[in-house]
Amino acid sequence: MSSYGDSLRKYIKENGMSVRKLSIETEINRTLLQKYLSGERLPKNLEEVNHISRCLMLSPAKQENLIECYNRSRYGEKRYEGFLMIRDMLKGLTNFRMHPVAQRESGGNDWNDNAGWDGGAEIKESYVCMGALEVENALRYILKKQSRTGQPWKLQLIAQPEAGNLSRIILSACTGQNVEVEQIICLDEETTEGNQNIKTVYNLLPMLFGSLRYQSLFYYDKKDAHINSMSLLPILILAEDIVMICSYKMDEALVFCNTESVNFCRRQYQQMKQRTSLLTPCFRDDVTEWMSFLQNFMTDLSVAEICIGSIPCVTYSLDESILREILCLGEEGNQCLMDVFAKNRGTFLQASDKKAPINIFEESGLRRFMETGRSDEYPDDWYTPISPASRLRMLEAMIAMAENGYMDYVMVSPENLSLDPNLLIYVNENVVFQYHQDNQLSQYFSINERGVRQSFREFVGFAQENGWLYDTAATTGRMKEILAEYREKF
Repeated sequence: MSSYGDSLRKYIKENGMSVRKLSIETEINRTLLQKYLSGERLPKNLEEVNHISRCLMLSPAKQENLIECYNRSRYGEKRYEGFLMIRDMLKGLTNFRMHPVAQRESGGNDWNDNAGWDGGAEIKESYVCMGALEVENALRYILKKQSRTGQPWKLQLIAQPEAGNLSRIILSACTGQNVEVEQIICLDEETTEGNQNIKTVYNLLPMLFGSLRYQSLFYYDKKDAHINSMSLLPILILAEDIVMICSYKMDEALVFCNTESVNFCRRQYQQMKQRTSLLTPCFRDDVTEWMSFLQNFMTDLSVAEICIGSIPCVTYSLDESILREILCLGEEGNQCLMDVFAKNRGTFLQASDKKAPINIFEESGLRRFMETGRSDEYPDDWYTPISPASRLRMLEAMIAMAENGYMDYVMVSPENLSLDPNLLIYVNENVVFQYHQDNQLSQYFSINERGVRQSFREFVGFAQENGWLYDTAATTGRMKEILAEYREKF
């Protein structure tokens, strides 16, 4: 895409307006406009960009194009693309659900129990697969062969999540099987001009939100040089006693299972693993594990910088009397949860010297909470619906926290940004994803990587400048209007 200066020059020419005349119309110094055109400078903000567009009488489509060129020039291609990916994450994780697909036929090896295998038990020699279809069928066969034993097994990968159709193949072949998947990925160590680590995480989401036991590890490198320009065979797949090495596009592969070669690859994998860090520890559908996590999570939430969810964060508007009214985890579970709430709510409210956390939510989400007494933060079977009177008290408490500087509540502009009602994201030292499906906790995982954290932090400022978010004062005012509305209704 063209730079802001090139696009502005194009529209000035199309309009038939001189730079001198545009300077008069916009009341912007002519020398400064020349610097905009040359790329030496950029407008100070989007308000100035829109002012120039109006003076040029650009169509809405051209105005949007000029805004996009400005954002790309200001933030850089990598950073801007990262913002768009965060926007897509927030819109809906249904986009990342992958479903099993039928095996496709290829013109090469059939990769069934009678072709190239000794009764499906072992490979007698190495095989070369040519073409994406043959590579896919070979990998599907290997995965299904290991799963047919009925024994737990481990699949180990050194592969970028955006490589070929790897994630789709693994999910379609291994979902419901007794397999644990471990993946080593490369992340970009570059931070000064933005990196593409948020893109890598975006492409990991199918695995993270799938139903497999999955864990990823990472190492830093100059990703563009190490991965994108690599012409050798960068993907290693270890399926117990079978190894597949294939190209980045997964259109060529070598499959073998002789003991010496497999052991060599396994040693290389372990050596690389020793130099990695854990990216995504996962928690799934386990109440005991979830309760243990909750204690750490509530502590993290008390110092969270950013909270994103369709319904505003209600945790710190819950007092002891409301908790006693709604919790239904049994006497021991209720007391444990109340102790955690009390401890961390106190920590949160006492931290008056820290910058207020930002809570991004939808007006429709707040209204849904006021109508139903349900929050997205906790599974429905943990508590009974909150009473109308308590909902009013909680909204009053949220407004008080906003006015006293404990929390910056920020509504999204529904025309520009939407939030998945099942998704919650918290940003502190980690980026925590919490996903509910059918009103039950489905998945929770956290990502511990500086580039991803930084992308979310920068996204908030970008979204505010681009009008995707309302400011705090406008949001608080709207919350007061909704409170008055529901006081009358209840």
